[in-house]
Amino acid sequence: MPSIFISKKLSSYALICAVFALSACFLFLNLGRYALWDDESVSALVALGVQRTGDTSVILDHNIVAYRSGLLVRDGKDRSTPPLSTYLTAAAFSTFGVSAFAARLPSACFGLAVVGLLLWCCRKLSLRTQIIFSLGILGNVSMFLFCRQARYYAAGLFFSTAIVCIYSRWKGSWRGALAMAMLGVFLFATNYLAYAALSLCLVVDWFIWKRSKIFWNAKNLLALVLPQMIAIPLIASIWNPFGTGFGEYVAQNSIWDRVMLFFWNLRDLNGAEFLVGPLVLAGSFLAWKNRDEVLTRMLVALVCYVGFVSLVSPQTLSNTSVADVRYLVPVIPLGIAICTIVIVQLTKGYRLLGIGLALLAFQTNVINGGPFLDSGVRSTMAEFSREISSPLEEPYSIVSEWIQKNVQPGESVAVFPDYMVYPLMFRVAHPVYAWQLKMGKKSQFGDLEDIHFEGRRPPDFFVLFGPIVADFINASKHWESKGWRYEHIATLNTFWKDLYRPELFWRTFRPINQFDPNLEAIQVFRRKQNDSN
Repeated sequence: MPSIFISKKLSSYALICAVFALSACFLFLNLGRYALWDDESVSALVALGVQRTGDTSVILDHNIVAYRSGLLVRDGKDRSTPPLSTYLTAAAFSTFGVSAFAARLPSACFGLAVVGLLLWCCRKLSLRTQIIFSLGILGNVSMFLFCRQARYYAAGLFFSTAIVCIYSRWKGSWRGALAMAMLGVFLFATNYLAYAALSLCLVVDWFIWKRSKIFWNAKNLLALVLPQMIAIPLIASIWNPFGTGFGEYVAQNSIWDRVMLFFWNLRDLNGAEFLVGPLVLAGSFLAWKNRDEVLTRMLVALVCYVGFVSLVSPQTLSNTSVADVRYLVPVIPLGIAICTIVIVQLTKGYRLLGIGLALLAFQTNVINGGPFLDSGVRSTMAEFSREISSPLEEPYSIVSEWIQKNVQPGESVAVFPDYMVYPLMFRVAHPVYAWQLKMGKKSQFGDLEDIHFEGRRPPDFFVLFGPIVADFINASKHWESKGWRYEHIATLNTFWKDLYRPELFWRTFRPINQFDPNLEAIQVFRRKQNDSN
């Protein structure tokens, strides 16, 4: 018996080491190969402001970072975005230099820490359950993709997972309460929505299941509440989205929109392979049939989290048909755990069948409904492995190289769609990136030069990604009355869209070679030299 026990223990640790090593490859291999896309670039540019000034400044020499005409900005600072991930990126820049790799490095480290934490928490389960859970981790491409981004996703995932791990084992000690409180402060400083959603889930779980098991006293209550009461109002007093234009943006959705968003979120959790939807539905039946408290608590937490995010999400439904699943990244471990329990219960007594079902569920999208999805049936992990080992061509690097060679310091460049300016600004800083601010809006940037305001002064160059070139041609006909004349000087013959975002429904793992170079490439126009303005 002891030798069998030792063998199982060694097998468990060997499995943990193997999964951890493979996860490290998925997180760090070619981490800096792709240019930062728009949201990443905004975060990285503000981190440059932190590196220079110690605060989240959006003024970078002759350029500004005015996302959506300054939606996030107050008094020249980003006062909407929780600051922790920005400061971590600034620290990475100071340590490793300014690059896409350094910008993403803190997130990749958080991602690896999440994998380590999940593996450590399940180390005492049966070896069969550990194998199925490990297949769930290694098959969750979305988790790896979101942890390879220079954004708040991985940090929010780590702090949320750590809090849940402590809470699930907490017996009421003040040390455990203090640890959850400190992690809660870090989570709040990472993402307000994740903090609020997780807090709701824990309150609901405690009220239904743990109320009779956890007895509060002054010591553990103070340990849980006091650090958060001190730190959270201080953070919110500085970085407050409702003190910027972002607050009005959040309030656009109606109640019906919120209900629709709830169902979109459930649908796209499955479509983005955060979890396996049919297995979660099966879990609902098993939880009822077997009176399984653990599974029931997990399912209630999932519904509470998704419901709360749907209620307060800043996503508007008017310009999209998919959910912003990035706000749901912290539920990925929960989805893996639910599906693992369901597979274990469905295949009880049939070990190999359980492993086979896990491979089908986690390593392919067949059970997710692959035949009915735009992607078709595939092994997303196989596609992802192929892509990160041999990255695809992307538009920002090509455009940046062109600007570096052809635009002189001080010359101005307008980029459309406007959100695609920030990856270029991060990579090539010497031009003036024009027309970020809308003329019709009352602007807090009134003292800036006219070139920053759309329509006041003609930029030297226009860089146009994809179909928006048709709008530019129509607009340029009206500009001729002002004496603004532009000539086409280059077509950068690569597909215009940045299809390497972390959302699976916006990502491609194969190159796009068949496209219309007139409407789906990148066009560059230059102001004619005889223009007198």
